[in-house]
Amino acid sequence: MTKSLALATTALALLTSACQANEFAHVAANDHVGRILYYERTNQDGSLDERVTVYRASPTSLEVYKENGLCGNAALVTAELDLDTFSARQFVGGQLRPEAEVMEFAFLEQNEAGDRMDMVVRLPDMEIRNDVEIASPHWHLFDFDLASLTAVTPYLRDPGAAFDFGMALLWADPSAPDPLVWMGDVTASPTGLDNGEYSYDLSGTALTGERSTGPAGTLRINAREGYITHAAFPVPNHPGYSDFELNLLRVSDGGAAEWDALLRAHWADCGN
Repeated sequence: MTKSLALATTALALLTSACQANEFAHVAANDHVGRILYYERTNQDGSLDERVTVYRASPTSLEVYKENGLCGNAALVTAELDLDTFSARQFVGGQLRPEAEVMEFAFLEQNEAGDRMDMVVRLPDMEIRNDVEIASPHWHLFDFDLASLTAVTPYLRDPGAAFDFGMALLWADPSAPDPLVWMGDVTASPTGLDNGEYSYDLSGTALTGERSTGPAGTLRINAREGYITHAAFPVPNHPGYSDFELNLLRVSDGGAAEWDALLRAHWADCGN
């Protein structure tokens, strides 16, 4: 690459980043540290229900607890937010164990340039490594169940205007040749304000891949505080699912004490 071409590429990347960043503005009052969002993820027909609970541990730290029944396998995934790009730059995935301990096995980290995500998954009998090009400065990992997106939608400058984001996916199938893939981009186009919620139609290349069941999705966010209340995508984010729906069950500001009690309760009365 010539020096002039390299400078042009860098300038274009910075311009794209600036355009996307202008849709958001970090306001500390909207960090909502200590907030716990209780969601349920299903197929759009309501099948394969799983609870997805999101905890804002600090302005830049998210924790997500996923379970489909107490005393069964449960995941705890943590992420570090970048409040310049309004994306998560680092993820650590693990299995929740008794006394709220975690056995970590999956690690993803975005490089300093912000153009690649590196992954390593350490399983008992194998180690899986992969990487993917990050093609958008503002992006979200789809199998994080929109936890990073709901953390940043409170920072939208104008929730009544359109906004864009990219999506990557870690497809949790050891047989997949490239488990970590870039899905494409999503545009959220506003459709109105009703009953205290902004609603959006979703479109874009991220919704039209090989597993897609249609070209469009929907999103709703709370008009007063900005968190996601509903989302539906025509693509699945975990093996075994046919598509994706996320619905908010309740909101709590119970903080660290409630979060710790929630994690400890998973294995508390299991007879082990």
